[in-house]
This record gives sequence, structure tokens and C-alpha cells, in this order.
Amino acid sequence: MSCENEVAVIGMGPAGVSAAIYLKRYGMEPICFEKGMVGGKTNFTDRIENYPGFVGEKGSVLSSNLASQLKDFGIEPVYKSVKELSLNEDGSFLLKYGKVERNFRYVVIANGLTDKPLHLEGEESFRRRGISSCAICDGPLYKGKDVAVVGGGNSAFQEANYLATICSRIYLVSHHRNLKAQEKNINTFNSFENTELLVPYEPVACTGTKSIESLVLEHNETHERKEIRISGLFVYIGNMPVLDYLKIEGLTNERGYITTNPSTMETKIKKLYAIGDCRDTPLRQVTTAVSDGSLAATSIHADYMDSVK
Repeated sequence: MSCENEVAVIGMGPAGVSAAIYLKRYGMEPICFEKGMVGGKTNFTDRIENYPGFVGEKGSVLSSNLASQLKDFGIEPVYKSVKELSLNEDGSFLLKYGKVERNFRYVVIANGLTDKPLHLEGEESFRRRGISSCAICDGPLYKGKDVAVVGGGNSAFQEANYLATICSRIYLVSHHRNLKAQEKNINTFNSFENTELLVPYEPVACTGTKSIESLVLEHNETHERKEIRISGLFVYIGNMPVLDYLKIEGLTNERGYITTNPSTMETKIKKLYAIGDCRDTPLRQVTTAVSDGSLAATSIHADYMDSVK
């Protein structure tokens, strides 16, 4: 197996891009896969304020920079979804995408997370017709209208704060009184005149004709119900790993995240690595993602060099 066919990197968010760049600098030729856009969820982040040296820019700017950097290094991603990743008897990995099957000695899993659904009555009927998980993408469609945001963490408040600048009224619904968001984000939300915090409420149903028109809420303590009229619903109740293509058992913990060696990013299977948001880690940020990528690439290069001595 030649060096240029040694490594596959699945996912071109900050973690995957970091791994690809480091592998390239080590003289290896990673084959990189991305089903959407380089940068992943950073494309849909309004502003990034906690990444050193990147001051208050939109996430799309960082994503564009990541794509440009890949181009500078001569790395051209394969824009296809990986359908299957399995372990061969000799310890190598079989990766299927499109109609192609390809073997790799090393694989880096970096394809991040997907949004959890609400599982409320009527949800599937209005997905893409009023229900969204990306305020940056779809928020302009609701300019001057009333919308609701569901969630109590930083993502919910940050997106609600953005929506407050373009929408008529913003309801933020959380089932907990103890909000998980940072105080700065909560204070910003409360500073707007067109925002309202509804706690502790649980969304139970959404109604409408061609698109969503109202959201039914139930108070978690009194069980009383109320209905709010909205034109859009933005959901931020957490994420879960995207690993339906993974045909190797025993890699994840009870929450579905891949367990790794924190020093090397290697999983329980030798030469299989996981980096970024999909792995079991106490913090999921751009800073930690790029660190994961560099550690995985360095570990892979060290293992490769040991094998060719």
C-alpha cells in the first residue's frame, strides 16, 4: 500500500481540516471526505469570539479560510457521503462512498454531530416548512415575524440573540429554570425589548396548514398549556454523533460518543482515530477540535514511521 493511499479523513470541519493539514506537512497524502461544506457547523455560526486571533468574525469567514488553506496545501476533498466504514481481517479499513470501495491503513473520523429532534406532535410535517436548526441560514426568511427558539444552552441563546435583530418577537423556550448558557448570552437576550423567556415549558405540539403557525407548550410544574403564535421554530436542544455508517462495534460510550486515547486520539481499534465533536470529550469548541486533529495526525505519522524503519 503506497503512502498516498494510507489515510482517510472523514469530515472537513475544523478538526478534519487540522488533521489533513498536519498529515500533508508530514509528507502524507490524506484522502478527505466531506458531504456538505468545508468548515462544518462553523458555516452557520453567527460570530466566533473565543478563538484566539480570530476576533468577532462570522463563522463563515473561518470556514472560507479553512477551505482556502486546504487548497493552498493541494488538498481537494471528495464531496461525497461515506456510506460504510468497516474493519478488514488484516486490520485495514474498508471505506465505501458512492459506488467506490477503497481500503485504507488509517482512518480519522471527524464528521461531527447532528441536531437532536424535538419529537413533538406535528414536527415532521413542518420540517423545512417552519422548523429549522440554523438561524443563520433560515433566519432572514422570518424577518419581521414572530419566532420561537427551543433550548437553554449557549447555542440557543446565541441564535436567539441574532434573531432578535431581524425578527419581530422572539420566544425562548426551555424546560429548565436553571439555564446552561453563559451569563453574557443570557444578559444579551434580556437586553432586547422584543424577547421573552418562557420557563419551565416543554413544547408538545406544533400546528399550522402549509407551514407552522403555532407552538403548544406545557408548563413542567403546573401542567397548564398555552399556545404561542409563531411563523418559525428554531431547535437547539443538543446534538448526537453521526455514526450510522460505522460498522465497527464497541467504539462508543453509553451516550454514543467515540472513546479515544486523549493523547493520541486513537480509538480501541488500532489505527482508527476519532477527533472533534464526535469523540467523548469534556469540551467541544473550535480550539479543541483543531488540537484533536493535530494530535491524531502526529500519532499517525509516528506510527507510520515506525512501520517503515
